[in-house]
Amino acid sequence: MKLLGAIIIAAIVAALLGGVAAVALSSLVACWQAGCALSGMQQFMLTPFYAGLGAVVFVVAATRKQWREAMFYALRLLMLVPVVLIVVGLAAGNSPRAQMTFQLGNAVLLSIPFWVVIISQWWMVRRALVSREATQA
Repeated sequence: MKLLGAIIIAAIVAALLGGVAAVALSSLVACWQAGCALSGMQQFMLTPFYAGLGAVVFVVAATRKQWREAMFYALRLLMLVPVVLIVVGLAAGNSPRAQMTFQLGNAVLLSIPFWVVIISQWWMVRRALVSREATQA
């Protein structure tokens, strides 16, 4: 139960950190063109969803016997989701029928809050698992 509580708290804190990153990036960095990939508010609203997805993946990884390896694979998997979206956006933007050109800078700005969410969540869950392992030994 302590592990589940730590993962829930990690998801909440990660969502807050991602929201702060989304708002800060949208207010500090202007878009290169008039049309951005997502506005700051849409990004702010998607951050808790991504934190929830990370929490589910980290719960599955944390319950494994070899949790260190599973957490590492979960981190890599969740970090690749925004990268895949960037690659798909580049492919769609280079289509001859594309109405808007894809901006790599906007895509990276879109991905940074999600990476903040996953890295902070991974760090907090890993820290809870290490302390749990130390108390059991």
